[in-house]
Amino acid sequence: MITFILSFLILTEPVHIYYFPDTLYISLKEAKEYARKYSVYKEEADYYKKTGINNVLGISSELLPSINLSFSYSETKEPTKSSYRGSFTINEKVFDIETYLNLFFINKSFNFYNLSKKERLEYLDYICENSYFNLLRFYNIYQVKKNLLAYKEEYKNLIEEKYKLGQVSKVDYLRAKTDYALASQQLLSSEKNFKQAMVALKIILGIKEDKIILPKTEIPELKEEFLNRIKKIGEKEVDKVLKENLNLKKASIQKTLAKVSYASAILRIFPICQFSYTSAYSDSERFYFTLKDWDQRDNISFSLSFSFPLFDLKNYLLNINSKKLQLKKSKIDERKTYEEILKSTMDGLLSLKEAIEKYEYGKANLEMAEELYSLAKEQLRLGKISYLDFMNIENTYNEAKSNYISSLCDIYMGISLLRYLGLKDLKMEEE
Repeated sequence: MITFILSFLILTEPVHIYYFPDTLYISLKEAKEYARKYSVYKEEADYYKKTGINNVLGISSELLPSINLSFSYSETKEPTKSSYRGSFTINEKVFDIETYLNLFFINKSFNFYNLSKKERLEYLDYICENSYFNLLRFYNIYQVKKNLLAYKEEYKNLIEEKYKLGQVSKVDYLRAKTDYALASQQLLSSEKNFKQAMVALKIILGIKEDKIILPKTEIPELKEEFLNRIKKIGEKEVDKVLKENLNLKKASIQKTLAKVSYASAILRIFPICQFSYTSAYSDSERFYFTLKDWDQRDNISFSLSFSFPLFDLKNYLLNINSKKLQLKKSKIDERKTYEEILKSTMDGLLSLKEAIEKYEYGKANLEMAEELYSLAKEQLRLGKISYLDFMNIENTYNEAKSNYISSLCDIYMGISLLRYLGLKDLKMEEE
């Protein structure tokens, strides 16, 4: 029985990087928590949150009065005359169709930025999970190759001793050395993949220090109940994704806001009405700042002004056309997003199905390959099979082990993708 190849890994000596002082052992949960503190995607999510609040305040402030206080000084020659002026003005919009429409749909605007923040955080979880499982994949394959190299080296040394004693042919001796060299090359390749996966995760976590990152736990073995549950995931889940996908919701809101903007451009046929209150004074001696002095010298005026954007026909029509194009672009973006999400969902479902099938075949194949490999090592020790036959069995075993590890990681990565796309009720087994 396979318990994620624990019997193999336990017998393997620990990887040397375990002894580095700057090694960070991290679980998937800890990696996601780390990313939500230090990743640039967290900063991007915060940006959307603050932008949404600022946008709401900006729209709301359009209905608040604007206050202006100013002082000016002027001097004329021949005759010489100085003038000190002070002015206090309050302007209040009474009617502006664009402001009213923006205020009416303010919740849509805020919801757009809120969804943008949520989408960035969910995307961060997704790429963090993918990078973590990639690290698990290549770290375990690296250990497999490292253990294989140790065995090849031990066998090469044994053959070398026997060759010196004349007990084996030069062909067997050279074959053992060649096989060891090939295993060394494979280890270098797997080490490169492992380091690349580690660097990718470090970048996502926002870690700039020169640290070694290692997974704290092994890849969790799939339980039968969980496996049966994810097997039932099929094309019927597409509608759920299209309903829950955050990017599609954002595109829909963008289209709604573009419609509002287009409508407000057309409704500029209505005038903008503004009420103003002005208190001003002019004096030839000095400025006055106290309320009492100001009140004794000021002139107060009230005004109600109307402006008609329609009469600026050129800009009125250009604005309408610009908003119309923006609306068309929002519809194109919504359709593109829909098609991209649909394609990603279908690809994700097919990939998950393939990974499950590979996992089941790989698990059964690895069980047989483990048993065959164990028997072959004993047969080789007794001299009952050739080294060439043993090499074929060994290569089959290592390929089966690598395929099993990869298929297990592919399942978890497929689940992660579908969760990000919209299957929110789909949980990792460990959750």
